[in-house]
Amino acid sequence: MAARAWLPPVGRPPPVFQMIQEFLRTVPLFRELDDDELAQVLMAGLVRRYAEGAVILTEGAPGGQLHVIHEGQVRISKVVPGVGEEALTILQPGEFFGEVEFLDGSPASAQAVAHTECEILSIPHREMDILMREQPEMASKFLWAFSRTLAMRLRETNQKMATLFAISRAF
Repeated sequence: MAARAWLPPVGRPPPVFQMIQEFLRTVPLFRELDDDELAQVLMAGLVRRYAEGAVILTEGAPGGQLHVIHEGQVRISKVVPGVGEEALTILQPGEFFGEVEFLDGSPASAQAVAHTECEILSIPHREMDILMREQPEMASKFLWAFSRTLAMRLRETNQKMATLFAISRAF
């Protein structure tokens, strides 16, 4: 088994750490995790701030991180040749992106841009993989929440596709 790349917090966590841990309790993806599990997820990740308009993730770039929005908004888009940027959605605090790359290690399937100034918790796949292998109960809780969110997004995408097909037949 791989060596742990992080250490558990010693003593009282810093105020920012506590604030983000409290926030994660409200995020459906992490809602079922206990305090120790949340602390370990935070220790595996890195919190970064981005100015409005900053590119967080470039389509086609190596991925492998799950990004959870703590503050601000993130625009997920595709660059369409000859057309420009086509926004797919604008994500809010508590939502996440980079899930495809996080799961399969493939290049980023879309671009993520700071729609407003934002703060993002980025969790590398490798660190989360180690954590989940060491704690199967935590992994089960996390993966069930992850799966429910992906299923909801797939249903929304299916509905959007059906709407697009209906509109295209009208022309």
